Amino acid sequence: MDKHFACVQHHHTMGVQQWAKKRAKDQVDEKAGWKGFQGALTERSIIFHTNLKDLPELAEKWKEFHEEAEHLNAQTLYPSTGRIFGTGLKWGMYVDMNACIGCGACQVACVSENNVPVVGKKEVHRHHEMTWLRIDRYFYGDFENPKVVYQPMMCQHCDNAPCENVCPVNATNHSMEGINQMAYNRCIGTRYCANNCPYKVRRFNWLDYTTADIWPANEERIFHLEGDDKPFYADNLVRMVLNPDVTVRSRGVIEKCTFCIQRIQEGKLTAKREGRAVMDNDVRSACQTACPTGAIIFGNLNNPDSEVTKASQRAGALAYKVLEEINVRPAVNYSAKVINSNEELYS
Repeated sequence: MDKHFACVQHHHTMGVQQWAKKRAKDQVDEKAGWKGFQGALTERSIIFHTNLKDLPELAEKWKEFHEEAEHLNAQTLYPSTGRIFGTGLKWGMYVDMNACIGCGACQVACVSENNVPVVGKKEVHRHHEMTWLRIDRYFYGDFENPKVVYQPMMCQHCDNAPCENVCPVNATNHSMEGINQMAYNRCIGTRYCANNCPYKVRRFNWLDYTTADIWPANEERIFHLEGDDKPFYADNLVRMVLNPDVTVRSRGVIEKCTFCIQRIQEGKLTAKREGRAVMDNDVRSACQTACPTGAIIFGNLNNPDSEVTKASQRAGALAYKVLEEINVRPAVNYSAKVINSNEELYS
């Protein structure tokens, strides 16, 4: 049995501290002993954490951070997106990192719901993983007894999405409901969008994982070359595991989280058929449905009575957006990690 495991923990993890900048007892992370590893991101707004007793003091500091970030973001040549997405439906998400336990149920649900291919250990080793949602894991505190934060990271569906500006064929674009969407049949695989994404949540199809390129005209030739056995996903019975509501992507294209657009469309069509407006519980993403602790909340950000809006309001200044200061204006809010432990026991 191979003793090595394929792990994507360090493929795209952001905010990892640099050993040379801070002592290990002050800040601990997965690559604490690797000098220079992503050190440039140490001061970015990736993870906020505090002890319960320090909450009032740090809440005021975070409020100042939000104001400073908003001031920086206001110095732009681009028009404000507030008036564009201020009415109608505006889909967004709230992630409570105090509730997330890092179980990975959301990842499994996303893979099953959206026909995300399982690429295997060899491809994961080559940084060719395909999961649309990953769980970043950060450590902080004492080196010998660190605390951990789990951060689900999916496409943030930015209103000022940097991936959209660089696509030469407009394969990635923004809907009027605030969703960063992909037109797979337009994508030519330049991967400019993946390079320009600050969250590193876009995935490229290196191989024909689900035999989407196999047409009846060339099946005979392919099977002859590969022997009598059909490719795994070429069998019609096996292909029944795929979700018929989601496009099966071919190789050579970029794919990513869509906020479960098929579920959004189903909820909108149900509301239209019943002659009413879209209600808060009409749409639930796959990750939200699978989360055992209710850490993920999805809904309409423009609805003041929606669960996702109320969750962000309850968090107050502790709610923040990852990389809030770079003016991409993501649609996903996170909560700061708050612990309630006696620090004297760890000294």
